[in-house]
Amino acid sequence: MHQGSCLCGSVKYSIDDNLQFVVNCHCQFCSKAHGAAFTTLLMMPFNKLEFIEGQTLLASYEVETLNSLRVFCSRCGTRLYNHSPSKGMISLVVATLDTDAKLRPLANINVGSKCSWYSIADELPQFSSTPSAAEFGQLRASALQC
Repeated sequence: MHQGSCLCGSVKYSIDDNLQFVVNCHCQFCSKAHGAAFTTLLMMPFNKLEFIEGQTLLASYEVETLNSLRVFCSRCGTRLYNHSPSKGMISLVVATLDTDAKLRPLANINVGSKCSWYSIADELPQFSSTPSAAEFGQLRASALQC
């Protein structure tokens, strides 16, 4: 079990996940939402997320083009995760984890829309857009071998 929270500590959550499916997302949405070149995300099923405190403080912004919700703390504005209800999945912002965990991103995704001023300097696989289900499966299999 891993724990996480927003910046002000009003929203606290726990997740029951192995933390192996981590990616660096370079899409314009992540860049603008975080004011950074990319965001490191944990892809996981929504049903593995449990709120301990502050669930009533959650707010969301619908990103129609992505058919997903950007979920954040209404008190401090910390983006916690994106939720795609039709897929039952979330992309949790890794920086909100409070648990000390060894994390290793598996890939850089959405590099086709990355910030032009940022050069990716790691050796991770790169995907121009969001990987297909089959590609995600291959990444997951490679994570299990590490």
